This record gives sequence, C-alpha cells and structure tokens, in this order.
Amino acid sequence: MPFSSSSFVPGVLTALLAVGLVGCQPPTPPSKAPAQYNQLVQRAVAQAKAQSDSSLFWLRNTGNAQARSLMLDLGVDYLRYDREANVLCAWSGEGLWPARGYVTAPTSRTVVPPDSIGVLCNIEGTCTAEPVTKQWHRFRCE
Repeated sequence: MPFSSSSFVPGVLTALLAVGLVGCQPPTPPSKAPAQYNQLVQRAVAQAKAQSDSSLFWLRNTGNAQARSLMLDLGVDYLRYDREANVLCAWSGEGLWPARGYVTAPTSRTVVPPDSIGVLCNIEGTCTAEPVTKQWHRFRCE
C-alpha cells in the first residue's frame, strides 16, 4: 500500500491535539482525592527519611510502584519533597505548558509562602498560589 500524505497529516494533527489537551490538564485537586494525596505524601516523606540527601524528586515513572500508581491516578507528572524546607510539591506541565499543581508542608501545619514556591519546588518562572484546603495550596508557574 503506497504512503499517502493526505491521511498522514490529519492523523498527526489529531495526535498533537490530544497530547496538547492532556499536557494542559492540572492534577486532581487534593480536596477531591484526600486519601490518595495523604498516601502519596506518606510515601514521599518515608522515602526521604530513608535516604541521606534532604530532597527527593520523582517523575511519574520513577519512585516505588505505589507512588507511581498514585501519581498516575492523580495526574501528577512531578513530585519534589525537600525535607529541610518541609515542602512537598506535586505538579504537571512545565516546558510548553505552565506548571500547575499543589504544594504543602507535610510535617507541620505551616503554609508555604506563595512567593517562594518556584524556588522551593525548583520550577522556573513566576508562580501564583491560592489555598484550596487547610494544608494545600494550588499553584501555577509560568
């Protein structure tokens, strides 16, 4: 069967549109999946305590199997926990799309200052944040 560019181009455009729509989706909010976020936080804190360096960074295809599953279920592409700063960031996007996600201070009831989210989460760009629960703030970095 000969190659037809007329059938190839619409297929590629459809695939790019699908990837674009998925890439712009923020993770599930902690208010809609509190048990899953609690499990993810517990796994990250436990892993960080078990290792010598003060921070961990997981992609949704790294970390232990349960953390990977939780990240996929929640739509989280990246998770970063800094034990010294007591900041856990879970987000999607970055690069072509804004980084959008949630930040918490898992081992205390303190609030992460919105103007330091980018630095603490190691995300470039200007970030804004707003509270969504007592423990979690939603952020967006562009």
